[in-house]
Amino acid sequence: MRGYVKSSRLRILCPTLLISKIKNQKSKIKNILYLILCILCAWSTSSQAATLEPKMGIRPQGMSAFAAVADDINAICWNPAGLSLLQRQEAAAIYASPYSEMTQSYLAYAYPTGKWGTVGIDLTLLDYGNMDWRDDSGGDLGNFSRSDYSIYASYGIRLIDSLSLGMSIGASSAKMTSSDDSATGLGFDLGMLYTIASRASFGLYLENIGGVSASGQDIARQKIRTGAALSILDKPNMGLVLAMDVDEQQGKLDTLYSGVEWSIFSPSSFFVKRKIQERYVALLKYDGIADYSEGLPEQVGKTTLCIRGGMRKRLAVSEPMVLSGGVCVKYLAIPESLTIRLEHAFTWHPYLATTHRFSLGVEMGQMAYE
Repeated sequence: MRGYVKSSRLRILCPTLLISKIKNQKSKIKNILYLILCILCAWSTSSQAATLEPKMGIRPQGMSAFAAVADDINAICWNPAGLSLLQRQEAAAIYASPYSEMTQSYLAYAYPTGKWGTVGIDLTLLDYGNMDWRDDSGGDLGNFSRSDYSIYASYGIRLIDSLSLGMSIGASSAKMTSSDDSATGLGFDLGMLYTIASRASFGLYLENIGGVSASGQDIARQKIRTGAALSILDKPNMGLVLAMDVDEQQGKLDTLYSGVEWSIFSPSSFFVKRKIQERYVALLKYDGIADYSEGLPEQVGKTTLCIRGGMRKRLAVSEPMVLSGGVCVKYLAIPESLTIRLEHAFTWHPYLATTHRFSLGVEMGQMAYE
């Protein structure tokens, strides 16, 4: 982490300048809360509200539990509050064929501005391929195909100390080629993330606020997911993170998720990113500069290997457990400027075929705090 070192000195502000800083911080918080209020008002007057596309992201699919882990580009659609932890620009691309003729394509990009938070956007295409069309009595009506398109914009910012807030706006469209049936939705999500001592995080993610309706029919439900994550091993050449989520639908607990991520040849990114952010936020109080590497385990090589595993279990109904896992290889191609990620995730379901997904990602540019 030598690239994060700036100076070891702190500079204390005079009382007048300190008061000015506090006022500016309050003004920023008021503006953000006003923006949230506007979004909620817009949602309350909309007849359609939701993002229809299934969740993408190799890391969260491998870990299963991610609401409190979210600290990379996957936060765009898993908990936008986690975008505030991004240090560099990130981009990711996924192409997968999970079942038969079904294909999924996904592109995402996130840009951290520093103290003003991070913005992100993703594009998703889900093509179900050709399917049989039958009437109520089972008669053959031929074939049809369906495609879902969506665009998702997110914003996350650290408000005060260890508390981050995020919001997302998504527009989705589902179209069947052999009929006039289509559904278009506009959805809003909110997320919160709270970190304790860089090693523990608690997340809250409100998805599809108000549910989704199109043509007078409900096509998606509001979900509330809460989660916790803990870094239990923080060494220069190894890290271990445990996570657990639970989501609620219609006032009842629906699904329990648990996951683990084991980093080899480098420290856990979960711990490092929170440690850097913790130092950065603390220094803003004094408008000072300091050694960003203080208290951080340094990476010992250019290559990092991450092994992930997860489990999910429905609580609302009796269903078998679903297992997941995957690996990630990170390579520091250009020190302090470019890191390349190759990732894989699989999902094992007792009734369906095992699915595999792969992605290519990059972290690029200088740190937003430099």
